[in-house]
Amino acid sequence: MKQTLLELKPAEMDNTSDRTECLPSTRQDILCHIMDWVTSTSDSQNVFWLYGLAGSGKSTLCTTVASYFRGIGRLGAFIFFDRSFPERSHPSKVIRTLAYRLGLFDNRIGAAISEAINNFPSITDSSLDIQFTKLLVQPLSSLTDLQTEGPIVLVLDALDECGNTAERTALLTVLASMLSRLPLMIRVLITSREMEDITAAFASQPNIFARALDVSSETNGRDILTYIRHQMEIICKKKKYLGLDWPGEDTISDLAACACGLFIWASTASKFIDGHDPQKRLNIILTGQTGTKAESVLDSLYTTALDDAGAWDDDDFVEDFRAILGMILVLRKPLSSSVLDQLMNAPKGREPIHTISALGCILSRVPTVHLLHPSFADFLFSRARCGRDEWYIEPVSCHRRLSVQCLDLLDHALKRNVSNLTLSMDLADETLPEDVSYACTFFIDHICVVNDDVLQVIKVLEAFLAQHLLHWLEAMSILRKSRNSVALLDNLRGWISVSLSPAYVANWRCKLVYHRNTLQTTRALLDSSVMHTNLLSYSPNR
Repeated sequence: MKQTLLELKPAEMDNTSDRTECLPSTRQDILCHIMDWVTSTSDSQNVFWLYGLAGSGKSTLCTTVASYFRGIGRLGAFIFFDRSFPERSHPSKVIRTLAYRLGLFDNRIGAAISEAINNFPSITDSSLDIQFTKLLVQPLSSLTDLQTEGPIVLVLDALDECGNTAERTALLTVLASMLSRLPLMIRVLITSREMEDITAAFASQPNIFARALDVSSETNGRDILTYIRHQMEIICKKKKYLGLDWPGEDTISDLAACACGLFIWASTASKFIDGHDPQKRLNIILTGQTGTKAESVLDSLYTTALDDAGAWDDDDFVEDFRAILGMILVLRKPLSSSVLDQLMNAPKGREPIHTISALGCILSRVPTVHLLHPSFADFLFSRARCGRDEWYIEPVSCHRRLSVQCLDLLDHALKRNVSNLTLSMDLADETLPEDVSYACTFFIDHICVVNDDVLQVIKVLEAFLAQHLLHWLEAMSILRKSRNSVALLDNLRGWISVSLSPAYVANWRCKLVYHRNTLQTTRALLDSSVMHTNLLSYSPNR
């Protein structure tokens, strides 16, 4: 059965063990509200939409709810979106992933969904409304026994990070119009920021209960006070010379007031204070805090953290910061610091890990390097918010730089028979280094974002395609992603058409049409060892 469910090609959810839960005795009002709603047998509003500011603690609440219902055997699915993981968080995967998770949750549901897959083999290629009907509505409605056994909770966290506004249009339409068709024992908790498209889809639906997470409430203020007190106690245990009562209740209250209701502020500030000299860092935060609005205090904290992170009068440090943070912000999937180093090919002594280590309060390093909270990306992408040229990151230039870095890496890594296979070896057992895998999979995605200064990319790309097209096809076959190749070349041709002068476009269109036609005729063979055998004996130099 699991093998059949895997045909849905669900998104891979990371282990949830490192996700933070609410401290005991905090967030009790909203948690009790959610628990009462889940267990209510008469409430026809089967969707609970919790919305609020970035950094207000929605994900922590979601994790707490998911952990509780997992513990009592009633968590059907927990899906958490993250803009740092765009592949995993694409709207096209949501319904298939929900069905997959539900199928694993209960064997009866799994059997019903497996039957739907067998009866509808093209389900993964169908529209989202058909997927919703065939994979969720019909299987769940057919299992009448389930409806007397208690609620099944589905959790979708950070829906605003599920693709972009254009990409999630179809998904929002389906969720808004079709969640009401699920049996009432299916309870769906959704969290998001108050985005215009999500609000427009959910606000008027009678089956959706909407609740704002009020960061200005007295209860929220007490919870943040409790959280900060707890974090300071942890620091005291590590730095015993500070004393058991450090930094004192008045100071803790001052920190809580600075947070303006944002748990991400409290969390980031606590990580910042937990350094070599906690008292010095505490003083920096308390004396440097300005502003009253939530976004303003978060920006002030990020400014404080960055000010303390490096030597901003050192041109080399500034160059490394902008290059490394720019790459981290636009990667299509997070990578480890060692893989970042291989992609950047940084000189000895200026490896990314040195800059990353200086930003420990806002970057996570394990197992991959990624932002602790998406609000830091918003801060760096806005010149008005970050306030300094050294910190401002312009996305298009980062994609341009990364696309060239990918092509340079592939120019050195790809070759005829890249894995040194013999005819007796099985292609299915082969793989490629992670840096090469990333570059092969995503270099075209990065190129297609570039909308100015394109000749810098074109020159490198032209040489790459002339020398390495068949090598790239071979690599994509090894990565089991060869069926993506035709679509990627189509995307590249579309980018060329809008990016270059008519005369240059005509020349490039001929080349790309030739490459695309070559791909189309070999598409059926690309996943097979037969195609690989052909590649071993085919000269790619043309």
